[in-house]
Amino acid sequence: MQHTFWRDEHLKNQCMVSLSRPRFNRYLAETESDRARALSLYGWNSQLSKEFYTYLQAWEICLRNRINEFLIHRYGGSWPYDAAGLGRQLARIDKERLSQARDRQERLRCRAPASLPAIVPDLSAGFWVSQLSKHYEIAHVWRRNLAQIFPHDRVLDRPAAWGICDEMLTLRNRIAHHEPIFHLPLEQRYRDLQRIVAALCPGTHAFAEAHSNFRMVWHARP
Repeated sequence: MQHTFWRDEHLKNQCMVSLSRPRFNRYLAETESDRARALSLYGWNSQLSKEFYTYLQAWEICLRNRINEFLIHRYGGSWPYDAAGLGRQLARIDKERLSQARDRQERLRCRAPASLPAIVPDLSAGFWVSQLSKHYEIAHVWRRNLAQIFPHDRVLDRPAAWGICDEMLTLRNRIAHHEPIFHLPLEQRYRDLQRIVAALCPGTHAFAEAHSNFRMVWHARP
């Protein structure tokens, strides 16, 4: 089927129409309107996105679990419902994210309060990354407590950790929405991703490394 696609102009045209001109324009601009090269570039972009998936999954899951453990330690096991504790510290957008996650889980499970294991994975990656922002510098006492989140990189400070995680959030969202990423400084993003996952958990870093072919794909640009 792969060979049939590249030989069949009708199939290629159908594909480009379905992808839509606005979505495909970035690839056409990059290839000087060469449609065959643009399709190859689109395929390469998809491969790059695939190669980042395992690492981004490792980063997001480890980060939320580490921060959840920290919030339990600091605010108790009912922190999503602790209006007098964590609730007073949360930025407006994070209050909304938490409220929406609680409401969804209460409706889905027909019980209130919803359990912590139900709420934690429902919260967006943006919520967890936000906890590392300057807004929570004092509330979470990151100067002293950051090592609880990143125990394997004592050089990493809060601004650097937040900067890397914020970049990963943007990359994650672009991939999740099937947007172009090939134009980004992906080699640097990959190194940052390696560092932040290793800082969270060396075992998960090793797992992600074992399943990544990013550099091979990166150097095979069509």
